[in-house]
Amino acid sequence: MKKKVDKVVVLWTANTEMYMLPELSDVSELKSKIERNLAMPASVLFCVAAIEEKVLYLNGSPQNTFHPGVVKYAKENGSFIAGSDFKSGQTRFKTIMSDYLIGSGIRLSSVVSYNHLGNNDGKNLQEDKCF
Repeated sequence: MKKKVDKVVVLWTANTEMYMLPELSDVSELKSKIERNLAMPASVLFCVAAIEEKVLYLNGSPQNTFHPGVVKYAKENGSFIAGSDFKSGQTRFKTIMSDYLIGSGIRLSSVVSYNHLGNNDGKNLQEDKCF
């Protein structure tokens, strides 16, 4: 697919996934967990795939995606990763972006989302300090 387009951007907007502790501190730990097929947040796996494909990865969700090991891996591969949270709600953002992309002549093949109070959302709602 990359051969048919000028640029590929992975725009991550999901906001529900497993919370991962401890953080992945280095690249060898990251690769080891992937090779052993250990449970990892989907955003980390998509980010690693984007890094390996040398495409831009924009994280628009409040995930714990950019672990130190992931950031180091991106630097080693000369890949660009950015973003931490659009703070506008994924439904609103996707509606606005869909209209913008279609208006720009870009055909969307899929828009997918889910939100079930996972990752930090659910964890934060369990904290007394958050109330």
